Amino acid sequence: MGDLYPILSIAASLEEMGVETRLLLSPDDCEVARSWGLLATPVGPSRAQVCAAMGQTEDEMAAAFFRNPLPFLRRVAIPSMTDVMPEIELACVGAACVAGTFLAFGGAFAAEKARLPYVPLQLQPLLTYSALQPARGPGFDLMARTPDNWIKRGWNRAILSGLRCVIGLGLRAPVNRLRTDLGLPPFAGTPLVDVGGAAVPLRLGLWSGTFATVPSDAPPGLRAVGFPRSPLGDLPREVQDWLDAGSPPLVITLGSVAQGLAGSDFYGRAIALARAMGLRAVVLHGKTPPPASAPDILALRGLSHAPLFPQAAAILHHGGIGTTGEALRAGRPQFVVPIGGDQPDNAARLSDLGLAVSLSPKRFKPARAVPLMRNLLDRFDYAAASELAEHIGAEDGARAAALQLAQVASLRD
Repeated sequence: MGDLYPILSIAASLEEMGVETRLLLSPDDCEVARSWGLLATPVGPSRAQVCAAMGQTEDEMAAAFFRNPLPFLRRVAIPSMTDVMPEIELACVGAACVAGTFLAFGGAFAAEKARLPYVPLQLQPLLTYSALQPARGPGFDLMARTPDNWIKRGWNRAILSGLRCVIGLGLRAPVNRLRTDLGLPPFAGTPLVDVGGAAVPLRLGLWSGTFATVPSDAPPGLRAVGFPRSPLGDLPREVQDWLDAGSPPLVITLGSVAQGLAGSDFYGRAIALARAMGLRAVVLHGKTPPPASAPDILALRGLSHAPLFPQAAAILHHGGIGTTGEALRAGRPQFVVPIGGDQPDNAARLSDLGLAVSLSPKRFKPARAVPLMRNLLDRFDYAAASELAEHIGAEDGARAAALQLAQVASLRD
């Protein structure tokens, strides 16, 4: 959902501005789009079909993707493009601009074929692949954290070049087979990294510049426009009554993908942390079994973060970019347990800002977590966090992105 909501927010902003928007989404996401009042065309395989193709459960597939996304891309994403591309190309007829996230590379190919401008929508700062502001996490661990001289910068560029080689070796052949079928020349850059080529007039970083500045070696034309909002609205009456009946709780969530990936007893350990801190807990457990019922525990499958997070004493989460944006907007202390992907990088950026502490899932145990949480709460600068939250809330990343896209589209009219 953290990857979907920003796209829906931008589409809604475009529609409010009178710009016709054609949404192409996974079949699993179209119902969510309809709940926002948006129309969407389902393209590509469903999650169930992907799991069947990979021979894995959803949790197994998510864990494997976090470890290494290349097998999924080679076995499912790229082959499925053969069937998906006619739908994408049809949507481009009469269009003025195409935009998409980094895994939706079919949109870039369709834009190239239709000679339309393509605007990459970058959800995570990690995707800048910067040598000057190196990302944290698997694949980036060997990079110099403070590249303050030419030797360290050169070292970081060599690491990034190696990553590009690995991605190229894994994806260039299947990507070029697809491009040949589409009547396009071989891909000149690194698949997934150099998306769009010369047809890219700008790139939109869907995060706040206060969270991650755009480094000088970022892809050309990248602008950080702010975090698009997740759904607003009121909490269910019974939830608000529970919140009002006691002190602010620790909100515990692992998002919509990683719910089952932090260990079978994760929620038990998280509740133990809350109780050791004298806090009640709201547990958003998703598809995993709920924790045992207790007066100090409110267990729910899910809940909108925007109205909930500002009422928390602290937020324990996985570091997904959508959850991170809402936690920043709430101005609350954060404890991050990153599972994979961009989450370790987001966790490190939050820690650098003094807003969070972090432990890996294996190290997340009450004996280690309680001292970290106490230290965070003792030193947390609520005034500064509130000021940052107000700034991030005022940015309105969805509308800023929509304005940029509308401008690109208007140049084609």
